[in-house]
Amino acid sequence: MLDVQRNRGLKHREEIDFARKFMWGHMIFGAVVVLMFLFHEFFKWSAGAMAWYAVSLALVYGFISQRKCCRWLLALVFFVGTLAGVYFINRVFPVSTPPRVPLVPHAFIPLWLGLANLAYGIGGMLMLFNARIRRAGQTGFLLW
Repeated sequence: MLDVQRNRGLKHREEIDFARKFMWGHMIFGAVVVLMFLFHEFFKWSAGAMAWYAVSLALVYGFISQRKCCRWLLALVFFVGTLAGVYFINRVFPVSTPPRVPLVPHAFIPLWLGLANLAYGIGGMLMLFNARIRRAGQTGFLLW
């Protein structure tokens, strides 16, 4: 029995490595997005991004535990994050006033948020259509 558990993922080792790097990238980049909202003093948006991040981490746990619906839900959460970022850049950012002493310049917001929108849009597409991520989710894996 232990031999079966130890060799369970060897058949899909390349897929598991790719999915593991993808999940670690999301965990790091998602935390950076939350911190950047906080540094720009958009506290409500930071709290919303923190809630989005917490939901995505719960879905990551479900995905690596071989729950099929979590892959689809994680892609949906990525797309919701992308749409929220586009809304922020188009509606909230133009009417916002920069704080007096910002930690990060206010003009830097479109750059990092645009990159985050692009990354999470591509990430959502990968979650839906990439065969390596699908096979890794069916096999199950750990993040370390």
